[in-house]
Amino acid sequence: MSPAAQPSPADDLSIIERWLLANAPPERLDSARGLYERMPRQRGGQLPFVDVPYDPRREEHWADAARIADYVAHAPQDRSRHAPRVLDVGPGDGWPSLPLAAARPDAEVLGVDPSPRRAMTCRANAARLGLANARFATADAAALPLADGSVNLVTAASSLEEAAEPEGVFAELRRVLRPGGVLRASYQNWLLPAPELESVLLWDGVDAAARPLRLYTYVRRLQTPPLERRYTLELPAEGEAARLHQQALEAAALGRRAYGETLLAGPSAQALGVGLLERLAPHARRSTLVELRRWTTEWLCEALRRAGFAEARATAHPGELARHLGRALIAASPGAVAGERDALEALERSFGYWTARIGEAGGRLPGVGMVAALA
Repeated sequence: MSPAAQPSPADDLSIIERWLLANAPPERLDSARGLYERMPRQRGGQLPFVDVPYDPRREEHWADAARIADYVAHAPQDRSRHAPRVLDVGPGDGWPSLPLAAARPDAEVLGVDPSPRRAMTCRANAARLGLANARFATADAAALPLADGSVNLVTAASSLEEAAEPEGVFAELRRVLRPGGVLRASYQNWLLPAPELESVLLWDGVDAAARPLRLYTYVRRLQTPPLERRYTLELPAEGEAARLHQQALEAAALGRRAYGETLLAGPSAQALGVGLLERLAPHARRSTLVELRRWTTEWLCEALRRAGFAEARATAHPGELARHLGRALIAASPGAVAGERDALEALERSFGYWTARIGEAGGRLPGVGMVAALA
């Protein structure tokens, strides 16, 4: 399935989309300005390794540690006298760039992000962690500030699909990779459980001057054509708008969730839909739209080959494999969960061993969720 071109307002729209276009016409933005510049901290400042130490009692830490081991396992050994170079596309607040730099102190790691706020946060995190072999630049992955054939490994953690024109990004990544270099990326295989999904996210953000905001985001995901639209209202952090936002947040907590958002179904549709927008819109400082193409595994692999990669294949996602194992081992270790020292040390040993083994093996196992492409 090939992603369609970005639709125009004349295309089939939901009731909420029509209301927004009529009553709070959005400004179209790219993903960096519309989403990541508004985010104070990635994952609420709880990124494993970057913000907090690995904790074997948390299954998401098993997933992240295994993914880092996978990225490290895909780094080709550079037999020249030069240090291996790793390019991380869209590092957010420094993941996976920073744990990669720690795991490979012999390598030079460069993270590029189109969001100045994210690149600035990465630099601050690198300095705090004392990782001198990691540096960061504000740059578009479709126009990289790198010479041809200058990189051994490109990593991307669910960031390639944030590009407005992914084919251009794929060609640029192929350009900067050395012969035999590898692109290793996680991605979302776009197979929705329904022809379309509508959801709402109520979150706290910041404006360009780092002043706090309350944000209402309506998301519409379509299977055909495969795309995602995110409409966001910027609201004041105080006063009536903040009160309405808090009430909506409490209502959202009672609804069914998917993708970390509240689905607009049943009572949630009444509490979070047009009726809420009618009350919020008069307070909105700004209305924006981010529209992104999505893809299936088959399209991604074929697009990478068209961009000049000699080989592109999907593999199992080591993070998900490690998450399931971690969940089982945590459940079997009540003493570790309770903080008993011996039990916690045993779980820590299992954590280090199994996340490394799963990460090393993930690229050899068939599946979906990650792609390996050879230059």
